[in-house]
Formats: sequence, structure tokens, C-alpha cells
Amino acid sequence: MTLRTVRPRPLCALPLLLVAACGASHVAQAPPAQAPSSPVVVASSPAPAAVDASPPPASPRTSATPAVAAPAQAAPAEPSTSAASLDPSTVQELYDDTTQAPRAVLKAKAVGDASAAALARGLDDLAKTNAPGMDPDGPLATGALKEKESIQEDITFMPGRCYAILGYSKQVQDVDLYLLLPPGILTGQDGTYSSTPVLGGASHPLCPIAAQSITYKLRIVADHGSGEVGVQVYSKPR
Repeated sequence: MTLRTVRPRPLCALPLLLVAACGASHVAQAPPAQAPSSPVVVASSPAPAAVDASPPPASPRTSATPAVAAPAQAAPAEPSTSAASLDPSTVQELYDDTTQAPRAVLKAKAVGDASAAALARGLDDLAKTNAPGMDPDGPLATGALKEKESIQEDITFMPGRCYAILGYSKQVQDVDLYLLLPPGILTGQDGTYSSTPVLGGASHPLCPIAAQSITYKLRIVADHGSGEVGVQVYSKPR
């Protein structure tokens, strides 16, 4: 019987699945193959942020935000206000009309004033759910308004505090509030049909991001109905 010598087959002659292993033994002699892209490679060696011009992928939890959130994202108060999308000319007219409106009657205390006392009680009851943990900040702003009439008042927000602005009336069915900045920026608006309008509130307090105090114009409108209206600012440390 004649014995044949069987020579071992080189690794490179093995099936294609192992070609990479063979090539690995010749890294010094052959140019490296391009590594396949994979999530692991990207995560382990991310591109520098300075040269990454593509925007980051949106998170599935991120919700679309109105221009306020930036409306007021452009304004010093945080986006918790419900500013409507009004064109600049309309907002400017609203601001100009606000500066010409009569001033609200400010009442530091309602002692001896039955009407103001009733407004203050209504506002404090409203604050239990809409401004929890907040205290009255400044005087009570009041006015006796006919339908479509308005009054205005200056409101100053201080850094390091959060605010809510509450309105109340027993006679006026719809009271609207507008919070504006000079020379004509609509920062917040409560345009709901309600006798108890709220700007800020428990879930969206107004927390200025500026390092200095900011003075706003507050417009109070009796949109439907006539009677006494009261507005109170509430605040707490941020």
C-alpha cells in the first residue's frame, strides 16, 4: 500500500466566513479593510461636537413647543404662559392700547371695603389650587368695568422668585389677562372664557430667568359682562 502525504490547507483557503481571520494575520503587509459602521463603533468613538453639523435626533418624549415656549421663551419669563400667536402689528396695537387704559385701583388691604374683601376672598380660594405655596405679592388691583372695557397695572417680577397672576369676578363672565413687555412683546395671555383667569398657575409658574427685576404691563379686560374685577399677584421663592 502506498501512503500519500496530505498537506494541511492554508487558512486562506477555508470558506469565506473565515477570510477575515486570515487577513488579520497579515495586517502589517496589507492595507486595513474599512471597518463596517455599527452603533457600537459610533458610540465608542463619536465625532467631535465642533465638527458635527447634523442636529441630534429628537427624543421620543420631546413634544412640540409653541413659539412661546419660546413666547415667551424669547421673553424673560419662562414658557409656562399661554401667549397666543398674534402678528406683530396686532401685539403692538394691544400694547399701545394698554398704556392708554385707565389704571387699576390698588388696595393694599380690604379692611372696611366689602367689595374688595369679597374679591380678595375669591382670589384666595382660587389660589389654593392655582397658586399653592404662594403668598399675595403686592396690592389687590381692582376696577369696575363695563363690557369690553379694560384697566392696566404695572407688575414687577424679581429674580429668584416664581409668580402666578389670578383674576376673579362674580359679575363679569369672561375676564381676560394680557402680560406685555415694552415696547410691545406679548409674554402671556389667558384668553379662556372664564371669570377666574390664571397666568402661571400650579403647573406652569412664571419664573423670570433674568438676573434683574422686570416690569410688565398687565392688561385686565372685561370681555363679556360688567362688574367688579380683582387681580392679585402671588409669588414664592424659586
